[in-house]
Amino acid sequence: MRLRRLHSLWLLVVLGSLFHFALSSALAQAQTPWQAADTIGDSLFQAQADLLAAASVDDPQAAYAAAAEQVAAAAAVHTAALRPALEIHAPDQAATISTLLNEAQQAAADGEAAQLAALRGAIWTEILHGSFLAAQRTLSDSDPEAARSWIQLREFRESTKVSTVDNLSAQAITQLQAGAIDTAEAAAIIADDLRDTYFFRLREALNQLEAAVERSYTTRAAEWAGLATGYFAILRQDFFNKQGEPAATDLDTTLAALTEQALAGDWATIKGTLATARDLLSGYQPIALDEATIAKRGTLLYTFTDLIYIEYKDGVRNGEITIPIEYYEAQTFHEQAVAIYQELRPTLEARDPAATTRLNEIFSEIDVIMDSLGDTAQVERLVAEALDLIETTLAIEPAAGGNGASFTVIATLLDGVIAAAEEGRYNEAERTRLEAYAVFEGGPEQRLANRMPILSRELEGLFWEGIDGKPGLAVLIRQKALPEQIAGVVDQITPRLAEADTVLASGLTGIFAALNSLAIIVREGLEAVLIIGAIVGYLRTTGEPKKYSTWVYGGVAAAILLSLATWWAANTIITITVANRELIEGVTSLIAVAVLFYVTNWLFHKVYVLDWLTFVKQNVGHAISQGSALGLAALGFTVVYREGFETVLFYQALLFDADPLWVLVGFGVGLVIILGVAYAILHLGQRLPLKPFFTTTGVLLLLLAFSFTGSGIRELQEAGVVSVTLLTAVPENLLLMEVLGIFPTVETTLAQLLFVIALAATFALSSWRGRLTQQKVRADTRSS
Repeated sequence: MRLRRLHSLWLLVVLGSLFHFALSSALAQAQTPWQAADTIGDSLFQAQADLLAAASVDDPQAAYAAAAEQVAAAAAVHTAALRPALEIHAPDQAATISTLLNEAQQAAADGEAAQLAALRGAIWTEILHGSFLAAQRTLSDSDPEAARSWIQLREFRESTKVSTVDNLSAQAITQLQAGAIDTAEAAAIIADDLRDTYFFRLREALNQLEAAVERSYTTRAAEWAGLATGYFAILRQDFFNKQGEPAATDLDTTLAALTEQALAGDWATIKGTLATARDLLSGYQPIALDEATIAKRGTLLYTFTDLIYIEYKDGVRNGEITIPIEYYEAQTFHEQAVAIYQELRPTLEARDPAATTRLNEIFSEIDVIMDSLGDTAQVERLVAEALDLIETTLAIEPAAGGNGASFTVIATLLDGVIAAAEEGRYNEAERTRLEAYAVFEGGPEQRLANRMPILSRELEGLFWEGIDGKPGLAVLIRQKALPEQIAGVVDQITPRLAEADTVLASGLTGIFAALNSLAIIVREGLEAVLIIGAIVGYLRTTGEPKKYSTWVYGGVAAAILLSLATWWAANTIITITVANRELIEGVTSLIAVAVLFYVTNWLFHKVYVLDWLTFVKQNVGHAISQGSALGLAALGFTVVYREGFETVLFYQALLFDADPLWVLVGFGVGLVIILGVAYAILHLGQRLPLKPFFTTTGVLLLLLAFSFTGSGIRELQEAGVVSVTLLTAVPENLLLMEVLGIFPTVETTLAQLLFVIALAATFALSSWRGRLTQQKVRADTRSS
């Protein structure tokens, strides 16, 4: 019975394949080249899937037949829609594709999965080769629209951290039709664009082949070997022109050997063959790099190499991953440094072959160390050696990276977000988004926040929940939105990053630096002064004000000392990562909320619930328990350290591009203002009637606690601890965010709502208990 069901199942598969074959033939005539190629690719992929499924059934012959029918459908599309056009412009490729399809059909019928995979790679790249030649020849025939149709059938290089990926070929045709360039110029642009793309794809195919070999994946290794051979076929004429026939022939032989060894599973030999292929390619450059491009990419090579150690030392300790995102960033920066090195390798070889060889060895050694979570000191030593070689060989100045390199890293990491989303790898897209945000907030953002707060807030919103009622990257990635939507947000971020780069590149004048310094100390210190002033003002009503004020001042002093220690440590022995910074700020904010909640409830109970005049006339000092005194000390500590920690970070960023003397001037003036405000609050507290004074300060404390609730959850969102969900009903207003901590997210709004509910509930409970107490007192008075 089970065998009969299996036969029935595979009969349906075969019938479906026959239907697919007939439908493909009927529709093929209406397809454009890229549509026909896409259909062929889909059919070959399904054939490969059928062979994979054959390994898990009792009767594989039915699966083999289904796979062969899929290949036959692909051949029918080629014959009807692609071959007639290719025979005009690329007859050799048209004939080769037909031959390869016949071989693929036989491989499918025989159940040769690895052979089919190698042929799939060869067929696809032969189609790309034919399209490349057809585009060039239709362009030379003065038919730009036909050329445009052919260049739609192409691949793109993946985004690296070097540059964004543009369709230069399509742009060239548009410029040609507009009369901005002539046919020869357009043809040169297209040829350079496609050669650059397929050289990148060739290197990537060799990398993927190596990864498959490491895992002994025969089918994947065969497919990547077939692709590598085909990509080189596209480049061979240019390679021959630049490297000579012997080198071209050697590479032909080497790549053919890779395919044979992959099919045979000869893993020991294939590693040496891969090394030979890379050596033969090392001196080849498909397009000439001008000095400006070499300088730009050299600077990025220096920057990414430097970042390897910076991130690795924070991410790994004692052979264990301590901060995953830092470790993953180190790996990402290593990958991108290697990608840039490969692009610059011909230039490096021409200038210093020994240095080029050593750089290659260094990147390989670093890769091995990081994979094994090895000693950070070894990575530091290797990175330092690599930086010295890069600096010497390419005449790179270490300071040349600056903000420009940071913004380039951010922008191109965002390209990686789009690329990951396009391939459905949303977890990787989120990791890359966090990497981009870490680079932004760890450097430019802190400086930008003091100079252009609105722009800084817009960028932050685009990275997280969104702006203008539209979701940001974090929300879209979590929702697994369409890549086009994610790209749309990146398109909003890119011009803002350019604007920020321009602003920060302009530097700071002395006066502006002093004003920024003043603004930091006033902004960060004002909240602490208001809270401490309110509490100390209340303590003046106690019988022993100095005794209880000492608890508050003790907490303040401890927080100031810890802030200074944080400053020293951050500049000498530790690195405060973005995630850790946000986590510390978020936790201290919420601790401050808890203490403020306790203190305001306690004040409300004393001022409004108990009889106020009786309370004041009595020895009020006895009303402050040991626990209350400790609470006051904790309030002083958490409030001041929260602001002190942020102040440390802001001044670190400000001193990056400002004269320390002017920063000190602004700090001194701001400190005088803060002390003046503190004096005024305490003096005013002595002159005002007690109950109005406490009403005012109580409301102020509650507003600050409300603000701390929202900003604390916001910091935890940026630390990756709390999720981010856009709430369009909440307005996006910088003043509301800075003053009241109101952010347009569900999580921050819910936390503040819970705070208000808890506050109302506890105040209502205190009022009820107060009425009961007063009723009891009045009853006792009447009975006496």
